[in-house]
Order: sequence, then structure tokens, then C-alpha cells
Amino acid sequence: APQGPPRRQPLRGEPRDQPPAPARNTRGRPGAMEKAAVTAVCWVPKGRLTVRRPEAMVEDDDEMKALAGAASASGSSSLKRAQETASAVTAGLEEFDLENYDEDEDNQDGMQFFSVLKGDGELAKERDPNMAGDPDSESEDDFDEVKPEDKVFLAVSCEEDSCQLEVYVFDEEENEMYVHHDVVLSAYPLCVEWLSSAGLEAEGSFGAIGLIDHSIQLWDLEDMELLEPTRCLGKERKTKGKKKKGVSAGLGGGGSGFKAHDGPVLCLHGNSFNRNVLASGSADESVKVWDVNENTLVHTYSHHDNKVQCVRWHPTEQSVLLSAAFDRRLGLLDVRQPNQAAMTELPAEAECAIWSRHSPFECLASVDNGGVACFDVRKVVGKENGQKLWTLMAHDVACTSVQDCPTKNLLVTSGLDGCAKVWNIANGKPSLCMSKDLKAGPIFTCHSCPDAPALMCFGGKCPVMWDLSSEQLLVDAFGLPAVAASA
Repeated sequence: APQGPPRRQPLRGEPRDQPPAPARNTRGRPGAMEKAAVTAVCWVPKGRLTVRRPEAMVEDDDEMKALAGAASASGSSSLKRAQETASAVTAGLEEFDLENYDEDEDNQDGMQFFSVLKGDGELAKERDPNMAGDPDSESEDDFDEVKPEDKVFLAVSCEEDSCQLEVYVFDEEENEMYVHHDVVLSAYPLCVEWLSSAGLEAEGSFGAIGLIDHSIQLWDLEDMELLEPTRCLGKERKTKGKKKKGVSAGLGGGGSGFKAHDGPVLCLHGNSFNRNVLASGSADESVKVWDVNENTLVHTYSHHDNKVQCVRWHPTEQSVLLSAAFDRRLGLLDVRQPNQAAMTELPAEAECAIWSRHSPFECLASVDNGGVACFDVRKVVGKENGQKLWTLMAHDVACTSVQDCPTKNLLVTSGLDGCAKVWNIANGKPSLCMSKDLKAGPIFTCHSCPDAPALMCFGGKCPVMWDLSSEQLLVDAFGLPAVAASA
């Protein structure tokens, strides 16, 4: 049975008392959108997921092709038998002159009816230009296929009796999402990250998941029938009895046979320059860097004194890593110099931390008292005064996520109050532009879509999508491209 979250101190996604608010789910399993908690979400880069069809569907197609071939081979003999049968049935009817029946004036009124049917039949043969796909086909290929232009994201969640990784497809035109396929997990998931490599011969699409049982599992997102993770990072647990087949190499085994940390894995982030490099943070107070292809631990960093809540690689400096923890400190380090982390104080325990995409020397962190702070990393490294550029009290409760957008000066925060807020941070003076109740209970996570910058995905009781460009107020304030608002 999946393991539940610890009770002494809430981790991300621990169930709350607020009622769930279901989102629209047009194609997924009934009720699949209602969760106890969606603890983390992550976007898959556009066009990077190609789902392999299940073997059972391939076998069914082969069987249908074989039957069609057999029917075609016996077609000529069947036609001959049908002609012989028709001749026997019509024998003796020559006196009625059926071939000239239509020329009889007494039958013209009745023939008008059949003429209408004939005309309608010709129209029915024409293809409706507004109809997509084959109307006579009962195939589920259209559902199974993930098109290159589809927007896909991953969500890890927990219900009362199960935990899962779900692959969602978001239909931007209909403003709807559905679960394409899912995977049952062995323990409570706390974070998820997309990777293009997992140590296999070729690149693919993989979901790295940090779990409460101290493990990091890598799942092949292109396999719809996968029952075990493709790879599990870390060392094998010491267990009594015989080893499970395939576990010694870190391949498969369900994840329970390996541990990557000595505590729950709270955060993951892949290096954008080298996708086989993964950083992880844990409740064991450590930060680790992994070589996913080799399944090896590159280094362990111990510059924090409490749970590490966030790790983040710099978007342009491939060896620079940001971390934030429950020890109320933010850390900056060059992974090539393990013992030289630069630290600065946070206003409270860390919830989220990011690099500013518009100012490479700035980073932001949100904390559990609802605050957000922006830091000048040059002054942090130089231990100078004025490290904190600005602060704001974004929420009355924990601010679980802070995200900036490609649109300059636009900042989005979310919190356990269930609200998402949009801020204008021009000139270092944050001002609130809009607050929206997402109707999904406490919000634990937020990510902006890399292929649609104004599209934000949140995780609460269910996944929630908010297109900022559907709000005329935000279009006017930030110059976003306007779209029609959905009901």
C-alpha cells in the first residue's frame, strides 16, 4: 500500500480540510481529476513525447488485417455463388417485365419517393468538410496519439488509497484537459521533473519522481503499459533474502529496493545544458547531483541545516545551483567548488526559489509566512550589504510557489489560501494586478508553459490551467496577446 505523508510537519501536498473542486475531464477516467492533492506538476517540451502503442492494440490490428486479407481472397468465389443464387430466385418472373417497370406511368408517384432516397444517398457519400477523422472507424488511434503540437504536462498526485503519475494533454482551443495515461506509484510523490535521458541507448521522454520513501524513480513516459520504473537512482537498500531479478543494476524493481537519500526527496531539477544531470534536495538536509545515464552520485552538498525544499540550476550558467531550505537560508554554489556555498538569510522557512529569467544576477524565493523576496546574487556571493532588493507579503498563509514569465515584470504567486496572484514588479516595487480563487483547495505548485508563456498550470485538489491572456486587465497591463476568455 502507498505510504502516506508524515504528520509531525506537513510536506507539500498533505491533504487539507477544504472540499475538492473538480475540473473538466472530457476523455479521462470518471472522476480522475479529483485528487486528495496534486503535489507537483511539470511541463513536457513541445513535441518531445511520442507514445508507443500498447502491444495488445498492435496484435488486434494485425489480426484485423489478416481477416481482411482472407475475406478478399474468398471474394471472387463468394460473388459467383451469389450470382447463381440470384438467378435461381428470379426464375419465372420474366412475364412481369421488371426491367421496364420504371417506365410504367402507374408507378411514377411511387418512384418520386425512391428518387428522393437516391438523391439523399448521393449526398451521404460526400464527406462533411467539418468532420475530422474517419466517421466509420472505431479505432482509438486518435486518442492514443500525442501530436507534436499538443501541450503535455505531468502531474503526481495522491488519493485515499493510491498514488500516481499522470500524463495530461491540454486542449487549448476547448480549454479542457484529459489524462492520456497514468502510472501507479509505490509511495507518496513529492516532486516531478522531465528528462530526455535515463541511461538508455537513445533519448526519449522520462519522468523523474522524488518520493517520500527516499527514492528517485525514472519512468518511461512513452510506454503506456509500464509497470515498473525504468531506473531507480541511488544505492540498493540492505534487505534480507535474495535480490530481486534486475534490481542490482538499478533497473526496475519498483523503487522500493533503492534509496537516493536518507529522507524524503522534496525537490528535483534537471540541468538544461546536460539533461542527464539531475539535482535533488531532501529532508535529510542534503543536496545531491546525479549522472542519470551512469546512475552515479556525482557529489553531495551539506550546506543546509534543515530540509532542502528547492534546488534550481541557473538558466545560463550550467554549473551554478540555487537551493533553499527550512533552515531559513538560501544557498548559491558552483558545483565544481563543493565547499564554497554562499548563504543568505530568508524571512521564514523556504517554500520555492527560482532564478529571474530577465535578470541573470537575481533570484527570488517564497516562504511559509506568505512572503516573497528578491536577491542580488552578486552581493550574496560578495557578502555585501543590500543583498535583498525587494520584498512583498504575497499571501496571508504559505506562498508555495513563485513564477516569473517571459513577459517582463510579470510575476505569479500561489499559496495555501487557494489563490493565484499576478504582480507587476517594475522598478523593484511590486504591485498587485489581479487575484484569482482557483477553486481547487490549497495550491501546492505552479509552472508556466515554456511553449505558451501566459499559460500557467497549478496543482491543488486537481490540476488547474489559467491562461493569463484571457484576462483583459492583464492584457492591458502587460501587453499580452489577447485570446477569447473561456466560460
